[in-house]
Amino acid sequence: MSTKLKFALSALALAAAAGANAADINSESDVSLTGATLYDFEAGPSGTFATHSFGSLTVTALAGVNTPAPLFSVDGDYAGSYNTRGQLHITNHGDEFQSLRFDFGAQTSAFGFLFGASDSTWTLSAFNAGNVNVGSRSISATSSSNAGDFFGLSGLTGATYATLTQVQDGAYNGGGVDYVFVDNMRVAAVPEPETYAMLLAGLGVMGAVARRRRARAG
Repeated sequence: MSTKLKFALSALALAAAAGANAADINSESDVSLTGATLYDFEAGPSGTFATHSFGSLTVTALAGVNTPAPLFSVDGDYAGSYNTRGQLHITNHGDEFQSLRFDFGAQTSAFGFLFGASDSTWTLSAFNAGNVNVGSRSISATSSSNAGDFFGLSGLTGATYATLTQVQDGAYNGGGVDYVFVDNMRVAAVPEPETYAMLLAGLGVMGAVARRRRARAG
């Protein structure tokens, strides 16, 4: 078996192991987000969109029960409150969307964002390029909290996009659009196979050096 093939198989094994351990993220400082790209929406543009790309991240409003023609806004509505930071963030103004899609632009192992003002449960789900669900969680109502409530998923196997969808419960058990905010999204890309190969090669060299030192000492 060639060395490159061994590295490729090792990379696949590492990815599979990560996917088997999908877990909730509840903090911006979660170790799985180390080195993640931050999308804080401060560069805008402000306005109302059906879909828009912020660098590698594309956000799309999806149709919901009460939002057949969904949109989302980027503005300073309630800036600094309801877990928003800075001047600009994503909001639905209480009538624009009940579901958002985030396309990451590359395979992703972990992501999360600040989320605020919700008075119902929301479901966060991640999918791979084959539309297979690789991780899901529920997000409870955050109400008026401004404590930096952060929600995400880690240990994902090649997630390429995620959806955030309102559940018709709580204050919206009878229907309606929950007024919410999204800010400071962090996305951690899956290392390329070459990165895994370099890591494994480095570990191999370190092991060889350690064996030589033990042999000399003996």
